Amino acid sequence: MVQQYLKLQRRITFQSFWPAIAFIFCILFQISLGTADETGPMAIILRSQQIAAYNDVIQGFEEGCKEKGISIKAIYDLKGDVGEGKRVLVNIKNDHIRPNVVFAVGVLAATLAKEYFPHIPIIFCMVINHERFDLAGPNITGISSEASVEDQFSILKELLGTRKNIGVIYDPTKTKRIITEARIAAKTYEFNLITAEVMSENDINSALDRIIDKLDALWIVPDSTVITKDSLSIILKASQKYRLPTICTSVAIVKGGALVSISPDYPSTGIQAAKLAQTLLRNPTQIPLSIQQPDKLKIILNTQTAKTIGTNLSSLQSRTDVAFYP
Repeated sequence: MVQQYLKLQRRITFQSFWPAIAFIFCILFQISLGTADETGPMAIILRSQQIAAYNDVIQGFEEGCKEKGISIKAIYDLKGDVGEGKRVLVNIKNDHIRPNVVFAVGVLAATLAKEYFPHIPIIFCMVINHERFDLAGPNITGISSEASVEDQFSILKELLGTRKNIGVIYDPTKTKRIITEARIAAKTYEFNLITAEVMSENDINSALDRIIDKLDALWIVPDSTVITKDSLSIILKASQKYRLPTICTSVAIVKGGALVSISPDYPSTGIQAAKLAQTLLRNPTQIPLSIQQPDKLKIILNTQTAKTIGTNLSSLQSRTDVAFYP
């Protein structure tokens, strides 16, 4: 009986010993114990800084990646600082993290991703006027952060009906390409595009004076010379004084008093980026790809501004992609 007991003890000890050794071995040599997600393709997310719109995009990307079997290794926040961003990217390289795809949200993340990951597919989004930042190369593509001119003019046509004179103030060093596209699109929608060039925000008042009494609507383009706190205050006060509808691509500007914003639906943009990631993972040689337009848009109407300037929003209210502020 004693001998049988000792044999049983040795068998139990032996059976429990090797799994323990195997576990310790894995820890010491950093070997994965293995899950389905860990063996599949892996992405990292670079976020330029903490902004609600960026977080909405990232949430959509995470959901899309989960559906497509792409694991997210980590989200790295660059805190809106170039030095911090470079430190984070150096640490990623030093830790030998080698993702299959990099998702870069915002201009800082996109430009640093291009610099530090020259051989890994990169998808960027939420970069305003991305053409200005040389985000092109054999490993990089992205999704535009602005609704196309055609999409904006289509909404404007619904709003204005037979009225035709559309004014825009712009800095040719910043948004000449957009205005060139707009001249072509204006013909399609039978608009008269009335432009005023500025070289600094100090020119905004005189630019408005030159065109405002000729206009049926004012189009605010994503131009950093025009979109400043002081410039927007001047533009929006003038548009209300002259009872002009204002159309833009920023929800924040609509909350500040513009009539309509047309912008990408941010969670949908993240899902679109996940689809693009899947495409590139299946065939990385497809890069370079042209920059995609957002699949889904969101229209915000400022009902208070509509009352102030006497604009009827009934032509847009039945659309499923419309929301109202306040």
